[in-house]
Amino acid sequence: MPPKPKTSLRFEDSGIFDVERLGNRPAPPRRQGNLDALCGIYAIINAFAHAARDQPLRYFPTKRLFMHLIAKASDRRGDTSFIGDGLTHSELKHLCKKALRFHGKHGYPFELMAPKDLLPDRPYPRNSEDVQRRCAWFAQAASQPARAVILDINTDWISHWSVLTGASGDRLTLYDSNGMRSVAITACEPFLVVEAKRTD
Repeated sequence: MPPKPKTSLRFEDSGIFDVERLGNRPAPPRRQGNLDALCGIYAIINAFAHAARDQPLRYFPTKRLFMHLIAKASDRRGDTSFIGDGLTHSELKHLCKKALRFHGKHGYPFELMAPKDLLPDRPYPRNSEDVQRRCAWFAQAASQPARAVILDINTDWISHWSVLTGASGDRLTLYDSNGMRSVAITACEPFLVVEAKRTD
């Protein structure tokens, strides 16, 4: 079976409201992002922007990149089900490569790397229950200039893609499309690293 797609939806949406839970109150309006699972595409866009945080891009075509990635995801999946189902690991990596080429065509070079190559002298303690060791790795990873780490997040209530900004104690801080400020380290794995190259 293919990997389960990542989604920012917090519950299975049956398409109807729970009348007993709402009682006589009117159903709240759905907001942008409530019904889609586009956290993967937003994480890609945010990772490239965060990697370039120290050298702000004079031209960062965010909406054009968003539409480009939507089209590429549709081509790869063969339909638009990723909008509600989210992206698999292989799909996210594929779209990161498309985003890299997109920016390269506009004169902004980036590179992608595996998390294991980010800190050669400090291997990521994968599957370790030592939160302190994992926190130290994430803190150092977040401090790397011109680099951004895309996170694979899984909790009891959400399966999500996001971008790392820092680490403290047992939590990671995020550059996140869903408004999440932090998440438990034990729920996260580094997935891919985006590096912005100088354009002097």
